[in-house]
Amino acid sequence: MPKITGRIGKETVVAAMVWLLIPLITGICAVVWAVYVQRPRRGDLWHDSARHRRLREVFGGPMPERSPLRTR
Repeated sequence: MPKITGRIGKETVVAAMVWLLIPLITGICAVVWAVYVQRPRRGDLWHDSARHRRLREVFGGPMPERSPLRTR
């Protein structure tokens, strides 16, 4: 039987610190990933220009005089 003493060996402390670093590194990586995913992205200029042109065409026309739908 091994002799039980009240002292903890250096290897045991280092092993415990390594196991505690795993969740810490995982948490740091998760934060970095979340910041990277939530960053604002540049839009596609041609796509945004086409959307703006279509919006101007739709809202650029005259307003109807009166809606045929009944309002309350």
